[in-house]
Order: sequence, then C-alpha cells, then structure tokens
Amino acid sequence: MKDMRVWVAAAGFLIAAWLLGPFVLPHRAPAVSDVSPPQIRYVCRKSGAVFTLPMTGELLAHPETGEMTLVPAVYDKRRMQWRPGPPLEVMRRQGLLAPVP
Repeated sequence: MKDMRVWVAAAGFLIAAWLLGPFVLPHRAPAVSDVSPPQIRYVCRKSGAVFTLPMTGELLAHPETGEMTLVPAVYDKRRMQWRPGPPLEVMRRQGLLAPVP
C-alpha cells in the first residue's frame, strides 16, 4: 500500500507540473522581432546626393528620380564627404556599419 501512494503522489506531481508549467515558466521570445531596420547613409552614384534611409538592400531607387542609383556610403575623412562604399557584407565584416543616430 505504501508503494502505491508514492507512485500516485509522483504521478500527481508530474501532471500538476505539466499543467502549471506554462503559466509559471517564462515564455520564449518571439521568433521575429518588431525592430525596424537600422538607418544608414546612401549616396547616389550619379549626383553624389546623400540620403539617410533604412538599410534594406545593396541598391535602392533614388527618391526623386526613381532610378536604381543609391548605394551604401562611407565617410571619406580626407575629402570630407560621403563616397560609395563596398557591399553591405564587406561593410559588416569591416565594422563600417554604424547606425545613424
């Protein structure tokens, strides 16, 4: 009889833990966060105009002309201006991608 009470108590504890566990334990973080993409500088290859836009790709359409001429930019300290930069993957590896405040 003593052994039967131990097994029933253990089974009851396991069932209670299984039922109450989701309410007591913290939930997982969502798979996709609602964070917007960081904003970086893009420069037009034709006009040299600089735009601050969300980082969405390697080549973007110019907001005024609609042509695909915007590329990620890096700041050239010697010439004191924004220049077309390398591809985004290269910029990530080199640590050049710093969000615009």
